Amino acid sequence: MKSLWQKFDRWFLRGQKLSKVLVVLIAVWLFLATSLVGLSLNTSWRLEELGMAINEAGSLRKRVFYMVLVTKTPGAEQQFEQEQRQFEEILTHLHDLHETGFVNGRRHQQLLDQVVKIEEQLQDFLGDRNAYLNGRLSDAAFLAEAREFTAVIDRLVLLIEQDNTHNIQLLRWLQVLVLLMAIFSAIVSLLLLHHLVIAPLLRLNQGIGQIGKGRFDTRLQVGTANEFGKVAQGFNLMAAKLNEVYDTLENRVAEQTQALVKRNQDLAVLYAMTSLFQEQHELSVLVQVFMHKMKVFSGADACVVQLKNRHSQRLELAGSDGLTEEQVDRFRDYRCDGGRCAQMLQSVPVVETESLAIFDERNRFCQIRQVLPFCLTFAVKSVDDEIGMLHLFAKVPFALSAENQRLISTVCSQFGIAIESMRLNELDKQMAILEERNLMAQGLHDSIAQSLSFLNIQVQVLEKALGEHKKQQAAQTLEFINEGIQQCYDDVRELLSNFRVRLVTEGLISSLQGVMKRFEQQTDIAVDWSVEGDVYEVEPEVQLQIVFIVQEALSNVRKHAHANAVEVRLAYMADRLNLKIEDDGVGFAEDTLLQKEQQGHVGIHIMKERSAKINGKLKISARVGGGACVELMVPRQYIHTQE
Repeated sequence: MKSLWQKFDRWFLRGQKLSKVLVVLIAVWLFLATSLVGLSLNTSWRLEELGMAINEAGSLRKRVFYMVLVTKTPGAEQQFEQEQRQFEEILTHLHDLHETGFVNGRRHQQLLDQVVKIEEQLQDFLGDRNAYLNGRLSDAAFLAEAREFTAVIDRLVLLIEQDNTHNIQLLRWLQVLVLLMAIFSAIVSLLLLHHLVIAPLLRLNQGIGQIGKGRFDTRLQVGTANEFGKVAQGFNLMAAKLNEVYDTLENRVAEQTQALVKRNQDLAVLYAMTSLFQEQHELSVLVQVFMHKMKVFSGADACVVQLKNRHSQRLELAGSDGLTEEQVDRFRDYRCDGGRCAQMLQSVPVVETESLAIFDERNRFCQIRQVLPFCLTFAVKSVDDEIGMLHLFAKVPFALSAENQRLISTVCSQFGIAIESMRLNELDKQMAILEERNLMAQGLHDSIAQSLSFLNIQVQVLEKALGEHKKQQAAQTLEFINEGIQQCYDDVRELLSNFRVRLVTEGLISSLQGVMKRFEQQTDIAVDWSVEGDVYEVEPEVQLQIVFIVQEALSNVRKHAHANAVEVRLAYMADRLNLKIEDDGVGFAEDTLLQKEQQGHVGIHIMKERSAKINGKLKISARVGGGACVELMVPRQYIHTQE
């Protein structure tokens, strides 16, 4: 059976696609079935037509006897004519029967000949009728003629019945063929379905079961070249691949494990270096730790880091690891170009020496020639700006992969960013120190320097008065000196208090209350303090500048206003923060304030500088009826970053 199917596949299917084979078989079956059904229908239609012809031919006999009866009935001539006309119409219809309605064409011709005889016999019958009506023919003779006429009609009916019998037999055979075809097609369909679909699916299912049990050497027999044959080939390829993967699974797992370990090591290095760069270290410590880790990671024997001087843009030695002091001293003033090492080694003969050979700028090379002949150089970058170089030296060629080299480059970039950040932080600190020193100098100039200048003048006046023995003037001068010293002492205490200002955790209100409390203790002047609006957070920098402005304003009140009371109003508004400081002192003229601003009065200048730092607006004006008013307005968008 198996060889039979193989021959069937080879000679009939010929490697055709399953879909194409099924379409062809269905088309052939449909053609045969349609043909048999069509023949059956055609035969049935002929049977129907011949059955009608038999009925019509049989009715002719009845009509003959009916015409005989009508002939013997007086006054029935009209009925006879009607019967004769219908008789002739039936003959015409029988004469027009198509030849295709007959199984045998000869029988159709016999039918036509018999119809002609019936027509001739009809004419003879009509003649006998006339003879009978005229009395020339007896009843017995006329009836005998009618019987002879019906005998001719019987032969016509017999011809039609014979052909009808043949059609019935043909119809039965066609029905038997349809039945046999249905049985045969069902059997063939089951066999083909089993061979083309069910059997391949069973084999595929069995193969999948074997693969599921871990038998990766399972293979399916490729018996056909159709879709299931291709599926079997694909299954075999998959099984072979699985078998190969299973055989090399341990090696693959080991490779992936090694790759994972390598990735974890790289991540550990990046994490360690990132943690190092985020910590606060001095530059020398940061460089030493960085070099040590890069030396261990790369397997180098020595390591050198050069950084650019911010002023001269020249590379300077920032640190070394693995080199002797002599080698470091010789290396210090040269720029090592790692990209030229290999070229230099090829062009310069090797000389045995234990010292570090470095070429100066005239040779345009800077390298380790004998002791550590192999070098890798990486740029230390801060964003896009190169700020230094990392040199790794080794006695043997480096075994660093391209991935490890990219990792070192990444770490060098992080190192450069950390250094640049450290330098920027140092610059910020220096700027802050210089700014505060400038403010301190301004404060000293506006207070202590003026007091000391006044004391110097009074000392000169005192010396002159003592030299001229003017006791009264000397006593008055001493009183002025005492007042000046006290004023200078108060200024020093106030400056020290200002320098020690710290923002408390409670916020701006508590800081201002502390400033006003010190002012009251120094001057015995009452401060009327009030807060308006819904209090919200203020950033520390804004708080600090506001506190300093209030200190400076109260200091001016103490020195110049001669006031008895001070009002401080702090208003938290929806769009801004308002601060107003008013006193009831002597006040000033508007032109006097303008003149002091033009002359660069230190106190006014300090307050305006601090106001500008927080994007505020400062207004100094004289009060109606005496006194002065200092008003500060800071937009809310600059006050805080979070509600």
